[in-house]
Amino acid sequence: MKKLVSLSAMAVALCGILLSGCASGSKSSGPVSVHPRDYTFDVIDGGSDVLNLVFNSYGPNYQVVPDFTALVKKDKPQSGDTVTFKMKATSDVDLPLLLAYPCSTSPSWTPLDGGTNEERVLAENVKAGEAFECEITFVLTGNMGGNFALCMQYDNPEQDPKTGGPCVLTLERICESTDTNNEVPSAPHNPNVTVQIEKYSALTEIATNHPWVNGAQDMSVIANYQANPDFTAAFGDDLPVVGDTVHITWHAKSDVDIEKIYCRLVDCSSAANWWKELNEYDAALAEEEGVEDPWRSSKFTMIENVKAGEVFDVDFSLPVEVKPVQQINFCIWYEIGQANPDGPALIKFVRD
Repeated sequence: MKKLVSLSAMAVALCGILLSGCASGSKSSGPVSVHPRDYTFDVIDGGSDVLNLVFNSYGPNYQVVPDFTALVKKDKPQSGDTVTFKMKATSDVDLPLLLAYPCSTSPSWTPLDGGTNEERVLAENVKAGEAFECEITFVLTGNMGGNFALCMQYDNPEQDPKTGGPCVLTLERICESTDTNNEVPSAPHNPNVTVQIEKYSALTEIATNHPWVNGAQDMSVIANYQANPDFTAAFGDDLPVVGDTVHITWHAKSDVDIEKIYCRLVDCSSAANWWKELNEYDAALAEEEGVEDPWRSSKFTMIENVKAGEVFDVDFSLPVEVKPVQQINFCIWYEIGQANPDGPALIKFVRD
């Protein structure tokens, strides 16, 4: 047993409502992701479906430490990984407050969250005999040591009010746990993926883009000319992460002259609420270049002086500056007046 150390961490706790149901057992398929990765554990997989929180003289407090080491032997949690613990339980006593944090107890007691007590709240105002559900998510600030566990405790010295005695939690399964023993090792992460646009989109229509106002497109106004093709397939099962570079090539020809074609990375998936910018504009660069709109700086200029009917080649790179949720789209656009004749464009792959 060990006294709770007060640190700072990223943790999100939700109690009283189960956000997502899942089947019983442990996750038994899928590749081992490169780190940082996500883990999910049902507390019932920590060794028992009955937890006895007993007096810990090092706190002093009442504590139990379910252990999940058996589930992570093939891919140990590391700093930067996201770990979620879910629990459905019934307590035999009222619990004003129940805290939790990930830790390693071997070779020495080491908290892995870097969190404060406020960020370690797993459940509050639990009533004896009433089932409750809760979950808590941490971004680890340290690597797993000899084991991986969850320290659950209450009645720390500063807590008020206190339970004042031991507790028995009877658990029910609500979620399947990550089990790295059944995962298939993945290929090493490629931080510099090259995407040949013509391989995934032989014909790209840069169409009229009308602005959205109060949830509806204003068809009387033209914002620009734009296409948002999906290139997620180019990344396989390994989406880029912040710090990666996406290298873009394009061997094609346009049916109109275009002064400048711009490009930036976005996520157009429903999980990203249909639009999430994956690049950040550089206001300082735009000011240096005398460009009023930072999205039209050289950072996003894919190619210039495209001539109708003439083959052009793009060789362009963009940094990944925001983590995608589910998808990688290229927002390819040009402004009003930058095409001749002004309007949409069809850009076709050219086979040599």
